[in-house]
Amino acid sequence: MVKADALVVKRLHKQIGVKWILKDISFEAATGDLVVITGPNGAGKTTLLRVLAGLIPKSGGQVLWNGSVYGLEHGAIGYIAHKPMLYETLSVYDNLHFFASMYGTGSKKWEQELLMLVDLWHYRHEPVAILSRGMQQRLALARVLVSRPRMILYDEPFTSLDQDGQRLLRGVLEQNRRKAVQLLITHEPQLMEGFCYKELRLKDGQVQGGVS
Repeated sequence: MVKADALVVKRLHKQIGVKWILKDISFEAATGDLVVITGPNGAGKTTLLRVLAGLIPKSGGQVLWNGSVYGLEHGAIGYIAHKPMLYETLSVYDNLHFFASMYGTGSKKWEQELLMLVDLWHYRHEPVAILSRGMQQRLALARVLVSRPRMILYDEPFTSLDQDGQRLLRGVLEQNRRKAVQLLITHEPQLMEGFCYKELRLKDGQVQGGVS
């Protein structure tokens, strides 16, 4: 049975120089929740995910994981950024195996399952540099899943994916609903049609109208 986790964000602020990027952001999510973050460019969406991923520090407020001050030590975080963050000179398989080894979650069976899931098993010996942008995005998805994360952060994950890739990603979102807290940024909310999700709409670094 998968342990249920709870993420609580209280009055989160992020300031860069004299500019406030995030102001008074508060929301909650738990295992099983899919939170879709929407809003115009410059609203603070990516900054929010980067703070939650532990990549940049917050300027104020609290991020709590199961009631404790949040930190990377609480469990694996999966983060899909705008860039795939892969080693282009390594093969598809060696990329995935490297990250699996780093997280201590690797096994030949698990790595094969993931490459088959993202439809890259037949390309496993090819260097990442020759892959299309969409194929690299699929491998980035496998890279994230290999750690068996309990929170997954997706920053515009549908970018560069063709229709098959979009269907694959939707399947991953559904499969991980029972295993993780999921937060996703998109400018194309129509791609989330058919999903039950909470919307967190940002504008000028603030939540608009609460979480719906």
